[in-house]
Parts: sequence; structure tokens; C-alpha cells
Amino acid sequence: MNEREIKAFALAPLPVAVPLLFATGANAVLGDVGDADIADILIAMLVFVVLSYGVTLVIGIPIHVGLRRFKKTGLIHYLSATVLPFVLLAGAIAVWLRLASAPAPPVNPFGLFMQGAVAIKWTLAFGAIAALSATTFWYAGVRQPKP
Repeated sequence: MNEREIKAFALAPLPVAVPLLFATGANAVLGDVGDADIADILIAMLVFVVLSYGVTLVIGIPIHVGLRRFKKTGLIHYLSATVLPFVLLAGAIAVWLRLASAPAPPVNPFGLFMQGAVAIKWTLAFGAIAALSATTFWYAGVRQPKP
């Protein structure tokens, strides 16, 4: 990987991580933190950063390497490769909820069957976050500037 791609990977999770860090910091200053102290809040913020970069490394690098191997450099390719799994998962959950029989009430009343709509919404929200990160990476690391 060249220097531009490495910088793009450093930038890719920022559209998600920065608002989460600001929200956590604002909640710590303005909101009720309960029994948490400053160390707990800093650890939560560190976890956001580690998770965002970890997901970028585990999912983003293989997608980029695969697309580069097949010489696909368009934004649509990056968006398709990152968003399509989330859309397929949301569709699979919707089909499963439609076709599966409802469990008896004492069996896991808070499981996926009862919270299916929430699971689909969160899956699609994660797909939107992936699209934002993929767009950031593509713009910073793959797009060829016009002369």
C-alpha cells in the first residue's frame, strides 16, 4: 500500500468516530454520567476509536485489496462492496421474520423475533455508516485528482 492509501485508511473512520467522541464528551460534561468517573469516560472514548479503526482494518483492507486486484476504482464499487452485505443481512432478517414461526411467549420474548424491526433498522444504519467511511476512503485514497 502506498502512502496515500495509508493516509486514507487513517481518515476513513473519522466521519463516524469524531461525532461519537464529541457526543461522549458532551454527555460527560453536560449530562448525567451516573457512577462513571473521568477514567471510565476516557476508556469509553478509547474503545470507540479502537473499534472504528479495528473495523476499518478487518473489513476495509480486504475490500480495498480485492477491488484493487480486479482494478475496480470507481466509487460505486467501493459503496457496493461495503453496503451490499448490510442490505443482504437486513433482507435476510426480514425474510426470516416473515417465514419463521413465532416462538412461544416464555421463550426469549426479547429476541430477534420481537425486535426484528429494530434489528433491520440498526443493520441499515451500520450500512449507512459503512458507506460514509467507504466514501471518505475512496475520496482520500483511490480517486484520481483531475489535472
